[in-house]
Amino acid sequence: MKRILLSVPAFFIITLLPNATVMAQQTGQVPDDEKCEYPIVKGNEVDKKLRILGKPEPDFSAEERREHFHEKIILTTVFCGSGEVTKIRVKSGLSNRVNAKAIEAARKIRFTPGEKDGKKVSQWLIVEYLVQ
Repeated sequence: MKRILLSVPAFFIITLLPNATVMAQQTGQVPDDEKCEYPIVKGNEVDKKLRILGKPEPDFSAEERREHFHEKIILTTVFCGSGEVTKIRVKSGLSNRVNAKAIEAARKIRFTPGEKDGKKVSQWLIVEYLVQ
């Protein structure tokens, strides 16, 4: 009996944990890297433009560089008023592994958010990485 009781919690943990993200999305919760509480405005609507302070390059392996030499990854992103890059989507990509490295690098972009009426705002931007 004890063995069955111990197996039931283990079954639920193994079954439910991998699906936690999917369940959160189905219940209307937004993953943390998708949240941006600041309004999104167009570049021509800001009073003070956002300023990119640092754009790290993806850590491609030598093999990935050889395989995708001079190919481009294009991402659509939101540069959130909080100072984080969110809502990253692959617009034009390569292999899943290379795309993932580009997304990881995009998350590390440092910037000063734009402002409108003295308040920080968010903006959609295209981020491109050239494999070289």
